[in-house]
This record gives sequence, structure tokens and C-alpha cells, in this order.
Amino acid sequence: MIPLKETTLFSETQLKVLSRLAVKDVRDIFYYLPRTYIDRTMRLDLRTAHSGDYVTVVGTIVHSEMRFAGKRRFTAKIDTNGFTVYATFFNAGSYLQKALVVGQEIACWGKLDVYGGRLSFMHPEWELLTQDKAKHTGRIVPIYRITEAMRKSFLTVRTLSEKIEECLNRYASRIADYLPKNYISRYNLLPMADAIRKVHFPQSIDETEDARRRLAFDELVLFSVLNEEKKAAIRKIDKGFSLRIDTTTKKEIDNLINALPFKLTRDQEKAFETLEKNSEALYPVNHLLMGDVGSGKTLVALLVALVYMRCDAQVAYLAPTEILARQHYQSFLNILPKGSFEGIELLLGKDGAKERRAKLERLSRGESYLAIGTHALLQDDVQFQNLRFIIIDEQHRFGVEQREKLRAKGKNPDLLSMTATPIPRTLTLAYYGDLEPIYIKEKPKTRIKIDTRILSEEMLGGIYNSVKKYVSQGRQVYIVYPIIDESENSDMASLLSEYSVLEKTVFPDLRLGLLHGRLTGDEKESAMQKFREGLIQVLVATTVVEVGIDVPNANVMIIRNPERFGLSQLHQLRGRVGRGEHQSFCILVEPDKITPEGKERLSAMAKTDDGFELAQIDFELRGPGETTGLKQSGASEFRVADLRRHAALFEKARELLVEMPQIQTQLAALKNIRQTLEKGLVLFGN
Repeated sequence: MIPLKETTLFSETQLKVLSRLAVKDVRDIFYYLPRTYIDRTMRLDLRTAHSGDYVTVVGTIVHSEMRFAGKRRFTAKIDTNGFTVYATFFNAGSYLQKALVVGQEIACWGKLDVYGGRLSFMHPEWELLTQDKAKHTGRIVPIYRITEAMRKSFLTVRTLSEKIEECLNRYASRIADYLPKNYISRYNLLPMADAIRKVHFPQSIDETEDARRRLAFDELVLFSVLNEEKKAAIRKIDKGFSLRIDTTTKKEIDNLINALPFKLTRDQEKAFETLEKNSEALYPVNHLLMGDVGSGKTLVALLVALVYMRCDAQVAYLAPTEILARQHYQSFLNILPKGSFEGIELLLGKDGAKERRAKLERLSRGESYLAIGTHALLQDDVQFQNLRFIIIDEQHRFGVEQREKLRAKGKNPDLLSMTATPIPRTLTLAYYGDLEPIYIKEKPKTRIKIDTRILSEEMLGGIYNSVKKYVSQGRQVYIVYPIIDESENSDMASLLSEYSVLEKTVFPDLRLGLLHGRLTGDEKESAMQKFREGLIQVLVATTVVEVGIDVPNANVMIIRNPERFGLSQLHQLRGRVGRGEHQSFCILVEPDKITPEGKERLSAMAKTDDGFELAQIDFELRGPGETTGLKQSGASEFRVADLRRHAALFEKARELLVEMPQIQTQLAALKNIRQTLEKGLVLFGN
């Protein structure tokens, strides 16, 4: 690579500043990408402008001043065709006083506002015009991230743009492309050299999209290569054991499945068959089991756990809450024929010292084959003799470090991560490319579809009358709030402020219970146990009921301020009902004021009960981070690629790895392509 110093375009001070930003050679400067673009192809006459418009104006500075009262503020008064506009900068540096002086012709672009009764730009982008007025005006202009240190070294948006352009003029002919021409044509991509030039100096906004599409593709190829490397490396690990499922064990499992009071869905059968088959691999196998609410993931996991246990392997089942851990423990006992299997431990943080010590001794000696628990499983004193299989439930609630700490208690154990929050395919590939995804979309035929309705707050009286009716019929009800306490900065309904009204005024004859995150573990468990036993008829709660609560008799879910939740979370809450034989209802109480996006989310909830479809809608509305909260430590921070816009491009990047012959040969070929891509996706010839 050509060091920036050899270009002689930058001063020593500028080179030091850029070096701190990891920009050290020509390749790096090419990949110092614009953060946005300004379309200055048209100048706006202020006579047609309005407050809130994003505009470009050209005029002459007729007055400027720096004020030091309170915050330091610099203002330049600009005359443009007889109209006046002000450019105002708070906490302004002294360089503005030196640069923006009376008589200078200036171009400003940004959002017009009214400040102090005057039409103003607040912190606009700006450029002083010289004799070559068309250099940065009348074109699509790249806007780069400029730090204060860069400004002090006289690296402005304009000067940086000029230096990048000079680098391109000198070195563009030496840019090579790692992609064969037939792939560039097939995927409708720009050649690398064209993409680099057009991302910095486009002739139109459309050209910026084409350029970024090519750079995004290369970023996604690199990400896919890294995932393939990771998978290949895992396949080279000898986990030191391989399950050998004999006919006796297989027959026992089949008999157990046949003895269940219901028939497995086809998706459950396929998931179990895949996990059972892959358990015989000689290398560690890692799966991500995704199932919609009520699809029966837990049963599949427990059946697979039993296969390992019957092969003298130990299993750890990590759950996020004590309520869920207890529920799984009881579920496992329920599906096993009485007396057919010993050695199942429930490990919780509240266990007494003597009781815990006995459990740990049985696990360390290999006398117990299954440990179901919460974070208590991660404690250093928890040791296994032969841990071979780990199940992590609601895995997004655990960090990578916690997962690896549990894996370290065994020798390269197999891993099954589970989530009841369906993840769009693009996100699955991006964040969990090293895990094999398994989907359970089909729900048991016995599940009755939940009737979801959007009702206004004005209808709360009628909603509460319906609650009384269903409780009189023996049913139970959830009422969920987004916040615990009232806030003067919010008009949302809060749990504590409304609970006393519900208890004393609305439902004085009903038995109400309270459940939220500030209660102790014992208080939460007590409330849930009373609700399960029917001692509480109406449970007033926050989202702590989102996961792991199974009360078949509860058939009404009322959600206040539902617009404050993501679609996946709303779907999880809705999944707390519809578990019994009675028709269930989910009532979304819409406030008077709601954003268009909030309305769209609620409409989607009422339209479908398919969690995978809702996850995709949520992804498109809110983006990957907000949608799932599933991002793993170490997952790529894409600089150019946008998973919402480039989902199809991601598929093509993965397709490329399958089709290119050199990819298929060996791990070394993957490393060669990775090294090429990591060098900035640009190669220089001699």
C-alpha cells in the first residue's frame, strides 16, 4: 500500500491527525467514506423557502460577530438577492471569526429555522466561494466526518474532498478487483474502481446508491467468509465423544413420544430428528432453535436432552428466571414415566447451603445427569463430570461470556440456543452465521387462535366490564403496563398509580395481584404461584410476564400503551394467553396520541399471529438492534451495509462463496479472500 506521506498531499500535522483515525495509506483515505451528501445542483431563492426546509443558499457576508454572554455564539449575517439569512454557531471556535469575514461570498446548506424571530441556519454546512465557484457548489457534494483536530490542521470537508480527488486521479488506474467480471455483471455491481470514485464524487444521488451497494456487497462477502472460517475451524475440533444411540434408547424415546397426551407437530418432529442426528457428529454442533410462541420448543429440547442422558452424558439447561427454571423442571418430570429416571437437579440461587452442596456433589460425581437452573449454574463451584450438551433458553438474555463460561465446564459440548422471539432470516445469517438454524413455525392444532383487538382508551369502561364477565366465568386476566411509576415527562399509564384505582374502584370484588421487576424473587414467585392456583384473578404486571408464564386458565391479556413496545415483545405478551381450551383475547388499548409507526405496529398485531411475519415487519420498521436485542459480542459492525436494505445482497454474497471454485477447496482459500477483503477490498498492482 502507498503511505499517505508519499503522496505529498498532506502536511505532517494532517498526517498525524489522520493516523489517529486509522487513516495511514491511500487505501485508508479511499475508505474514509462520506457520511452524507448535499445536493447543491439547485440554489433556492429564499422567497420560496419555509422554516424546516433543507436548502442551499449563496450570498455575501455583510456582518459577523462573536458573543460571549453565556454560551459562546458566532453569527454571520448573509445577504442573498436582497433577502437576509443568519448562520449561527454555538460553542464556536475562533477559526470561524477568521474564516467568515465581511465581504466573503459563501454557500450555506442545512435546515432553515426561525431563531430570535429571524430566518436562520443553526450550525449549517458552509463553504467559501472562490473564483472556481462550481468546485463545491452546483454538484453532489460529499460531506465527511470532520473532527476538531482535523479542522485545526486545516482539513475541512472541502480540502479533504480535494485531496481524495487528487489521490483518485493519481492512483485509480492501479486499483484491482478481486471479483471476476462475470460476477460483477451477474450481480449488477459496479467495478471496484468505479465504486470508489462514485462514492466520493457522484454525478447524481442514484450513483451514490450504486457505489454503496458495491461496497456493501464486499462487506457482506467478508462477513460471510469469516463465518465460513469459523464453521470450518469448528469442524476441525475433536469434541472427544460421539453419541451412539442404540436401538434400546431409540425405542425408549419413541415410546415416550407416543405416550404423550398429544401428537408432535411435523416441525417438532423434524427439529428433534435433526438434533438427534447431529448429536452423533465428531465435532461440536451448535444450533439455534427458533419457535413461535406456543410452538413447543421446550419439549423438543427436553427430548433431545434425554437422548444425551441415556448415553451417559450430562446436560445443563440454563433458564433466565427462576419461574422458567421451575417450570422446565416440572415439565421434564411430567413427560418422564414415574420412576424411569433419576438424577435431575433444579439449581437456584436461593438454595440452602446444605441442599446446594448435595446437588453439586451429585453433579461432580456424575450421579445426576441433568441440571436445570438460572445463573446459579454459572457459579465456579458448579462442576460436571461429563457435560456434553448445553441448552440455553431465551438465549438473548445471556451474554456470550456467560455462555462460554458454561461451555468451559465441559469438553467442547454441543450447544442448543433457543429463542421464542423469531428472528428474520437476514439477521439470523448476520448474527448467528456460525449456528445452524432450526425453525418450528407450526403450532399444535389444539391451540385456539387469539382474538386480537385494538380499542381506544375511551372504551376502558367496557373493557373492564368484559373482565368482570370472564372472571365470573372462572377465567383469569392479565393487565400489563409499560412503566411502574408515574413520570411528569410522560403521559403513559403506570402500574402503581393505576393499581390502587383498579383494586379499590374498578374491581373491588375481585382478587388482584401485583407483579413487577422491583419485587424480590420470593415476592415474584409468590405472586405467580397464587395466579397459577387461581388465588389471584387479575394480575396487574409489567413485562416480567413476557416469557415463561404458563397459566392455561388465563384467557384475557390487556396491554396499556402498546405503542411503547416492539412487535416481538407484544407478540410475546400475547402468547401468555391462548394456552387453554377457552377462546382468548388480547386487547391493545390505543392512546389518543400515537405515531404513524405505532399505529402500523398495532395494525400488524391485529392482522397476524405469525411471529416470524411480525419479526420481519418489526425489523423493517425499527432496524436490527431495536427489533431483537440479539446482537452477539463480536458481530460485525457494518460500515456500509444496511441489513434492511441489503437483505437480497446478503443472499448473493453467500451464494458467491458457494459458487466460486476456490472457496470450495480448502480453508486456506477462505483465508486468502479474507486477507484481500480486510486490506480494504482494494489491491494495488506494480
